Amino acid sequence: MDNRTVFDVNIWISYFLKGKFTELVSLMANHDVEFFRAKELTDELISVISRDKFKKYLHLPLQSYISFYEKISTFLTIQKEFSDCRDPKDNYLFDLAFQSNSKYLVSGDLDVIETIIDKPLNVVSLKTFKEMIAE
Repeated sequence: MDNRTVFDVNIWISYFLKGKFTELVSLMANHDVEFFRAKELTDELISVISRDKFKKYLHLPLQSYISFYEKISTFLTIQKEFSDCRDPKDNYLFDLAFQSNSKYLVSGDLDVIETIIDKPLNVVSLKTFKEMIAE
């Protein structure tokens, strides 16, 4: 697939809260997107989606969201190498993106988006990502 992509937790949560499962599948089918995940991303996703403030917005059991996420993404064990993100807890996202040879790292977090890197990777918002793959 040409559009290898890492979604930050905030992007996954947004899709789940809005129930936009078909849009995720459409990105894969119509725009050749392949999603990547690592243990660190899965752990953070489970931690965040389990928060009480999200329970009223989730219409399915928690495990349904996690199973869907695991089915549509490719698992990769990463080596911790990157250390330049303003928020050190997000360094793993760059490791995952670089080690999966992803073209995109999509986030709603400015600490991630504004990180300066010296490798070919588009670190963008969801809106910009959709515009770029639609071209």
